Formats: sequence, C-alpha cells, structure tokens
Amino acid sequence: MQHPSSSRQLCIAGGGTGGHVFPALALADAVRRRWPDMKVSFIGAERGIEAKLLPERGEEVFLLTMHSVQGAGLAQKLRVLAWELPRAVLAIIRQWRGNKPQLLVGVGGYASVAGVLAAFVARIPVVLYEQNAVPGLVNRKLAKFSRRIMLGFADASGLLPKDKTEFTGNLVSAAIRAVRRSLKQPPHLIVLGGSQGATVLNENLPDACRLLLESGREFRVTHVAGAAGRVPQLVAAYAGAGVDAEVLDFCRDMPALYATADLMLARSGAMTVCEAAAVGLPCIFVPLPHAADNHQFHNAASLVAAGGALLIEQQGIIPGRLAGVLGELLFDPRRLETMSKAARSAQPADSEARMLGVLGTWLEVAV
Repeated sequence: MQHPSSSRQLCIAGGGTGGHVFPALALADAVRRRWPDMKVSFIGAERGIEAKLLPERGEEVFLLTMHSVQGAGLAQKLRVLAWELPRAVLAIIRQWRGNKPQLLVGVGGYASVAGVLAAFVARIPVVLYEQNAVPGLVNRKLAKFSRRIMLGFADASGLLPKDKTEFTGNLVSAAIRAVRRSLKQPPHLIVLGGSQGATVLNENLPDACRLLLESGREFRVTHVAGAAGRVPQLVAAYAGAGVDAEVLDFCRDMPALYATADLMLARSGAMTVCEAAAVGLPCIFVPLPHAADNHQFHNAASLVAAGGALLIEQQGIIPGRLAGVLGELLFDPRRLETMSKAARSAQPADSEARMLGVLGTWLEVAV
C-alpha cells in the first residue's frame, strides 16, 4: 500500500454538538489508521463543544468566532451572513496559506459553512458527511459545492443530488465496534439525553423507576443527564424515589457503558442510533420533537423497522406508561436478545471501508 507523505492533509470542518463532533473524531481516527502519515486538522466554532473536546484530545483545531443563524432573529442573521461568515472564510484561507489541505470534509454545523466555502474559493475538493436520515439545512445548501456526499442513512438521498450521494452508513468508533456486551443481573438500564440533555427524561425517569421498584423488580440505572442536565437535582430525585442510580453529566467511556447495558432509553441522534446498532443494544427512543425536519424521528425509524428498537413520542412520556414499557422489555431476556440481533442488521458493518474509499479517491492515494 502506498502511504502519503507527511505534507498530505485532511481538514474536517463543523461541529457545535456531539452529533457532529464525535463522527468527525471517528473519521479522523479511521483516516490515521489507514494512512498513518496523514495530517488531520479541524475547523470548529468557539461556541461549540469542539472548542473544549478537540484540544483535550490534542487535536489541531482552528476555532471561528461565529454565531449560529438557527432560531436567530433577522438582525443576527444579517450580522452573521454579512460580517461573521465572510471574515471566517478569509481567516481560514489565511490559515491555509502555504499549508493547504488536499481535501475538506464538512460534517455539518455552522462552522462547516465557512470551511466549505473557504475550500471552494481555494479550489480544494469538498466531501460532505450527512449523519442524519433527513439532511440538515447546512448540508442541503452546501451540496452544490461538494464532489461527493456520504450518507449515514440511505433515506437521506431524497433531498440531495443523487449523482453525488453514496450510502456509507455512519462511522462508529473502533472502540465501540469492539464492544462485546457482558450482561449480569440485575438488568442494567442506561439513559442518554444527548450532549444537551433531555428534560423530559430527567423529569420522568425517577418516578417511572420508583413504579418499577414497587412492582418488586430489581434493576440498575445509569443516567447521563447531559450538559443541560441538573445532576444534583436528578440525584436527589432518584434518592427520593428510592432508586440507586448513577447520574453523570457526561460519559467519557461510552464503550464501557454500552458493554454492561441491557436496554437503552435515549434521544435518537444519528450517532446514538448507529452506535446502538453497532453493539446490538435494544433501545427505546424518544425523538427530540423540535429537531430540524423531525430528523430524530426518522433516524429512529430505521432501527424500529428492523425490530431493534421501540419509539415513544415525547408527548407520550409519563411515568406510568414509561414504567410499563420498561418493565415489558427490561425483564424479558429473550425479547432483548431478539432485538439485539435485529439492531445489528440495521447498519452496514463496513462503513469505515466505504468512507475511506470515498476519501481515498479525492486524496489521490491507494485504498
């Protein structure tokens, strides 16, 4: 196999939330495994979680001073489009002076806009990576500047130029793909609200778990409340319900958490769905109802259709109903095993090879 010289560089642009940042990191790791001499750099936003996570990992990241236009008023939108975005594009081009990457991958989020536009101006090929079943507004708008668009879900092709799209599946980290679940009694429920937290889960789970305990069932709970979660209040709520629960604001070792889980209750961000499929973890999904284009509902639909998950819409979340659904699954090992096998069938097992095949074309190295 040919290896590129150390001058070769891939730049990954985007972020804002874990749903964009963690796929970007998984992609960077995959590229480095295939091409050890490839330099990988990042473009992100000062206000995104990448501003903390990427430096902690020792990654090279160029942070932009930009605001999101999502949900913004007219004045802020005009300021971003007329002032912040052009400045960010010029700053990126200056940053690349004498050190231009061979390829830029846009992973979504508002920092991706500046990165893709800078690459287009600098005549650098662009590949987009769309993680969700319904393409985000950023990637829909940027599609015209791209050479290829890698899709995490096959259904996403409907809103993008079909001649540019390729279904690769979502890239799950090697550490998560290597998880072999080792289940013990009592059964273990994990609750994930996403990087921003899920108030509806934080407010209803303690009472739902109390009802399960009152029925004489034993189980364990690990609840990841998210950055927006109020951990002390949630700890107190579980204690008041008589439930022995581990409450975290953020989990830095997801493989270890998945390895001991019997069932997951979670939002249905693209990577949560695909990680569940990769490890064969049965799920109950509660899609974020206000997510753009209802994409979390559509993300979950693929795993539900395969038989690996159930879906409860947020308006249906009340402690009594939640306790009933949890009780039906958590204490039925045969059903959980059937769902586990079904979940594994919902995503391609060779997503990494598919993605590297696309990137290898534009990096002009042998794959």
